[in-house]
Amino acid sequence: MEQGMEKCRVLVTGGLGSIGHILCARLIREGYEVVIVDDLSVGRKEFLENLPGVKLYECDVADNRGLEKVFGESDVGAVVHLAAKHYIPYCEEHPKETVRVNVVGTLNVLEAMRQHAVPRLVFASTSSVYKPGERPYQEDDSLEPVNVYGATKLVCEEAVKRFSPQYGVAYTILRFMNVYGPDDLVHHVIPEMVKQARSSDVIKVGNTESKRDFIKSEDIADAIVRCLENDVARNNVYNVGTGKALSVKEVFDALCKAANRKLVLEVDETRKRKVDPPVLHADISKIMRELGWQPGKEFSLEETFAKTRFWPA
Repeated sequence: MEQGMEKCRVLVTGGLGSIGHILCARLIREGYEVVIVDDLSVGRKEFLENLPGVKLYECDVADNRGLEKVFGESDVGAVVHLAAKHYIPYCEEHPKETVRVNVVGTLNVLEAMRQHAVPRLVFASTSSVYKPGERPYQEDDSLEPVNVYGATKLVCEEAVKRFSPQYGVAYTILRFMNVYGPDDLVHHVIPEMVKQARSSDVIKVGNTESKRDFIKSEDIADAIVRCLENDVARNNVYNVGTGKALSVKEVFDALCKAANRKLVLEVDETRKRKVDPPVLHADISKIMRELGWQPGKEFSLEETFAKTRFWPA
């Protein structure tokens, strides 16, 4: 494996979110210094208890003045840009806010990197940039997002790619599949099921048959670290998933097992999304081949339940 950058100070946007706090803990263990930018609209300040020595800037990435202050004071050598509006129903209902945070925020990060000569970026993208299809997505497949979230991320991907040759920013774009793990702070399918199970034995979903590729947040953190430490990842794009698609019904069964409860799954027509591709899963052969990365254990919720401190309200 080719070695990438030396250990440096890494700025993580969205560093107190579901993926962010796990990534920051991993970076600290690997010997990096960490600076976090998070507006705490979703992230939890309590995560700082397990992140010794981390500097937090409570800042919205769409606030270019605030971001300029962060970069001016921090002397970072790399940025991992996670901050985004990414819950698809929210993005559909609030397109202007989604564009403000996702697109304007990313442009602000890129401009701050240019102004302060920060040479390395890992950008969090999504499987939602792809044109829906039945087979596993490959990195060179057609990009035709069908929702606001995917559209904003595709715009950001193009901006990231254009900045690289112009301003000497080496990028890696990671297209995450459906991320799950401890302390998922957004109403994705697993936290939403848990929320309902707190007060009822009946779990209502919009669709029991749609299939998604569920990847653990710890595996995402591992992929990001490998990108920072491997030159092959520079100016490259990778899918990050398991390569396996699970139905909502299979996730429900795993929830029942982890909670040791008998629950009932019902379809609620009001919960159906206007656009809901039947299958989303990744071909991960490229990242496995080039970076030696591979997903961890098989899908299970027992460990997630054991480690979780916070569920979304």
